[in-house]
Amino acid sequence: MVRKTKADALVTRQQLIDAAIEQFALRGVSNTTLTDIADAAGVTRGAVYWHFNSKVEIFNEMWRQQLPLSDIIKHRMIQNEKENPLGWLREAFVTGLQYIAQTPKQRALMQILYHKCEFNKDMMCEMEIRQRLCFRHENMRRILSLCIRQGSLPADTNIELTLVMLHGFFSGVLKNWLLSPESVDLYHQAPELVDYIMATLHPHPALWPVTLDTATTFQRQGL
Repeated sequence: MVRKTKADALVTRQQLIDAAIEQFALRGVSNTTLTDIADAAGVTRGAVYWHFNSKVEIFNEMWRQQLPLSDIIKHRMIQNEKENPLGWLREAFVTGLQYIAQTPKQRALMQILYHKCEFNKDMMCEMEIRQRLCFRHENMRRILSLCIRQGSLPADTNIELTLVMLHGFFSGVLKNWLLSPESVDLYHQAPELVDYIMATLHPHPALWPVTLDTATTFQRQGL
């Protein structure tokens, strides 16, 4: 028998996590068994127990690995958040939606979060997952404050209510799109969707900063 190295064990562990994401998104967390995960990863059920004590442990580790969406897309951003915070905010939403639309793993994670999971006390809570997976509220709060200081948003803008609205927009678009992906071309229509919500932030759309169309930018960069 060939003895596995530590590196081999880490590869198997990651294969199990990746298989769990695939199976959770397909079957739902409660309906997925460890055997389903083992079969999808091409290993035995015993190999699963070598790395994880339970399905919940796999579930929690799966989310611990995820970077915030803002960290994932930051290298794709063109706008400078200090020079043009409102333009940066628009581009961040557009780029985030487009990244999810074109990345199967990220789409699967969103599917699990919004449609395929019933949480219990042993699982990482939904709010913590949202903070890990989506845009961080403290970062958004800072950007909105900068917009107000620079005059690109009204001085009386209620930042906390705006955060609720923006979070609701982002979550709502994704939840509905995931139910029927063929109903909306999310990648190409993301700029238009975002512009509708941006229109609620400022009473005078003509005063919005001029921003680059992210879809055009992606094409130019070959992404």
